[in-house]
Amino acid sequence: MSGRGGGNSNDNAGGRSGDQPGGGGGRGRNRNRNRNRNRRGRGGGGGGRGGGNGGRGGGDDRRNTPQKREHESPVNLPGEPARSSGNSTKKLAHMTESRFADLPIAAESRRAMAEVFRYETMTEVQAKTLPLILADGGRDCMAKAKTGTGKTLAFMIPTVEKLMVHMKKNNARASRDIGCLVISPTRELAQQIGAETEKLLRFQNNSMRKVVVCVGGTNRNKDVRALEGVTPIVIATPGRLLDHLESGLAERMANLDTLVFDEADQLLDMGFRPDVLRILKFLQPSASTRQTLLFSATIPDQVEVIAGIAMRPQYNFVDTVGEEEQTHLHVRQSAMVSRQEHQIEALFSILQERTSSSSHKVIVFFTTARLTQLMAEMFNSVSDITGYNVLEIHSRKSQSQREKASEKFRKSRSAVMFSSDVTARGMDYPDVTYVLQVGLTEQSQYIHRLGRTARAGKDGEGGLLLADYEEGHMLSKELRDMPIERTAVPRSPVATTAAQRAIANVGTMESLGATAEQAYRAWLGYYNGNLRKCRWDKRQLVQQANTWAIDVGLKEQPGLQKKTIGKMGLKGTPGLRIEN
Repeated sequence: MSGRGGGNSNDNAGGRSGDQPGGGGGRGRNRNRNRNRNRRGRGGGGGGRGGGNGGRGGGDDRRNTPQKREHESPVNLPGEPARSSGNSTKKLAHMTESRFADLPIAAESRRAMAEVFRYETMTEVQAKTLPLILADGGRDCMAKAKTGTGKTLAFMIPTVEKLMVHMKKNNARASRDIGCLVISPTRELAQQIGAETEKLLRFQNNSMRKVVVCVGGTNRNKDVRALEGVTPIVIATPGRLLDHLESGLAERMANLDTLVFDEADQLLDMGFRPDVLRILKFLQPSASTRQTLLFSATIPDQVEVIAGIAMRPQYNFVDTVGEEEQTHLHVRQSAMVSRQEHQIEALFSILQERTSSSSHKVIVFFTTARLTQLMAEMFNSVSDITGYNVLEIHSRKSQSQREKASEKFRKSRSAVMFSSDVTARGMDYPDVTYVLQVGLTEQSQYIHRLGRTARAGKDGEGGLLLADYEEGHMLSKELRDMPIERTAVPRSPVATTAAQRAIANVGTMESLGATAEQAYRAWLGYYNGNLRKCRWDKRQLVQQANTWAIDVGLKEQPGLQKKTIGKMGLKGTPGLRIEN
């Protein structure tokens, strides 16, 4: 079970710089960055106390809005960071003293912050971006911030403000025009943004409260029905969005007020750049008038290119990460190496150790959806030995199954979840204690996955489990700059017994055997694309794949269709079993 997790783009079919809070409103000044790029302005003001008059929604309503009492526990909602209660002695590093009540926003939004979210103060990304985005003139904004630090509210609060103004002034908006489009890399993150937005709109009138989430893996006709009539806000993944744009939805976005790219680097990492460029062509009519907001944990060159296309010149840039924080140096990381035939036992042993405490939340990332499925089924077949069941999220599960598993993991005090890269970015699971990555990966993907733990000022650790043939590339090349400590695989008699039984079950349980056969084919396809990293030729690949099949409990290697062998470029390679 090794591999980069790449091969999983189908899993997703379907702030930041500026002065300290208290400064002025946000006149950007030109900023030179990397080879004299000066198309951005630097963020000026922070989330100061200069608003205070209820903004567009009416007078100052602070006297009528109940503030959070010191003895109340904060309500932590999905997608937003944990907040400390008033009498907490530990202040989270990303929190500020800037208050939502002091922003120039409508009474309805203030009330939602106070009564629904029960948030009084802003996170750093909110304090530094909100005054800029809300400022007169509506400059575009690129914000660099980690996931789990409150980005959703940072872009949705000003979006709602703009929509309110335009819907009051423009009767046409009250018909069919779509005012805001949010583009998310994954279905789960899109759903999460939608849920947060609905909470923010709790006290708006009915025409403002409609939010439509369009993602792959769901019924397209249901989307079409939902999009009928007044639809101020649409949140979508790239593939499904393109489908609707090509079917006529683009006309309703000609007067778009706000375009948001969330987790922009992940959008591009996952191969969505062609889709994003096509989407921007459909949205060209609004390019000179809309406000474009781009939020990303990192700003690689490809994100800069998209920003140059999508955003107007002299946009604001806000950075709450800094170069030193990009590699999660504060998270303790360890690497463990075992021979392939011992990998399953090693995995059981690691999780036996990590689930021994009464409060644990563990995420394990695998290279392919089929391998994720196989490992989850093997573990669940011996839950009477391990004492826990495993949740699983990958592209082989339906959207509703994934949502249920995601919500169960989020709400659980102790849980283990196996995942492909569908949850690597954007999703905010509170209190994850340990992230284990199994197999090959790339540094950016490794960091993204590691980002599921130690969020919002909490503690957490990361682990990497490698087969011996993956060690050289991963530790000497790909992750050589990461602060990873080499450690031994823990040993546990219980884990050994569980692993032996699980492997035996593959040979005796028909459904588990069928899953293992599918996982073999996915394993072969994945490593066929990573031969150089393992220093294999085609013959060695097939030999290793056939050994893997026996190691996981199959009696012989599964067969492959001739056309599959041809597509893999393995025609004539000895050791393959061809299906008739």
